[in-house]
Parts: sequence; C-alpha cells; structure tokens
Amino acid sequence: MHHDSRRHALRALTKDAHAELDASVGGFDSRLDYVRYLKGQYVFRHAAEAGLDRVTWPAEFGDWRPKPLTALLRADLDDLDVELPPAPPALDIAPADLLGVLYVLEGSGLGARVLHRRAAEIGFDEATGARHLAAQAGDRDSWPTFLTQLEAAEPFDMDRTVGAALATFAAAGAAFERPVDAVG
Repeated sequence: MHHDSRRHALRALTKDAHAELDASVGGFDSRLDYVRYLKGQYVFRHAAEAGLDRVTWPAEFGDWRPKPLTALLRADLDDLDVELPPAPPALDIAPADLLGVLYVLEGSGLGARVLHRRAAEIGFDEATGARHLAAQAGDRDSWPTFLTQLEAAEPFDMDRTVGAALATFAAAGAAFERPVDAVG
C-alpha cells in the first residue's frame, strides 16, 4: 500500500465538497471580504473545536492535537473592531469520525499559506488581524503528523471517514454562508 493512499482516496472522494467550500469561502480583496471570511472561520472553528474538546482521543495520537484557532480568531476580529458572531453549538463528533473531521481541519492549514499571503496584501499579518493564518501557515509539522496517524489508524473505515469529512466540509460551508453583517 502506498504511504499516502488513504489521503489520496479521501481527497478524491471529497473533492467536490472541498471545491464547494472553497467557493463559499471565496476570496478577499478588501477589508469587508476579509471580515466576512473571519466571521465564517470563527463560527466554524468554534463549533469544531468545541466538538473536539468532547472527544476521547485515541492513545495512538499521544499528545498531538490540532492547533486551536478560536482564540486567535477572536483576537483577529477584535483587531478589526468586529463584534463576535454568535457561537454555534459544538459539532457532534463521534470517536469513529475523528479522522474525517481532522482531515478537513488539518488540510485547511495548507490553504492557510495562500490565504496568509492574501491577507498580507490587504494589510493583515501575524500581529494584527491574521494571527490564525500565521499560526496555521507557520506550522509545518501538524499535517505530516496527522497523515501518519491517518495511515496507521486501525481499524479504519473509509466510508465512515469520508462521511465525517463531508459533514465537516458542509459545516464549514454553512458557517461561511450564514447571513452575517460583514461590516465591522
């Protein structure tokens, strides 16, 4: 079995959901676009991280956990003098769904590298307004660590993992599509 075959299978089986999320997130060429993005990201990460806090983590994960971003997003919104959107309920994450959820959360760190550069172009950086992106973009170890866990997980149920990833992509998309007042 090729080392990253689960990763490639997940990518292939979730590519449409990933593309839909990318379309929901959209781009940000202005402060208004960026505020909309921050609000959606805050809503999604708050729900996801609250759900992860309730999960019993497999011993195989050791001390590794995804980097929490909610507090950084809160600080980013505060930098822009934007009121926090209402926090949604925690995502319901069953232990059997953990790998699918983490696939989406950890994969977002790869996209954060591009978003971090785009945020810098409109004036936001690791000190003001883009702390969460700087934290994700600067973490080069979390994704490979997750991939090792993904490949080693036993028992492994691809259908369950794909279902959890699709549900997580949908939750993220819903957070970005919520009608929020983007004016800060």
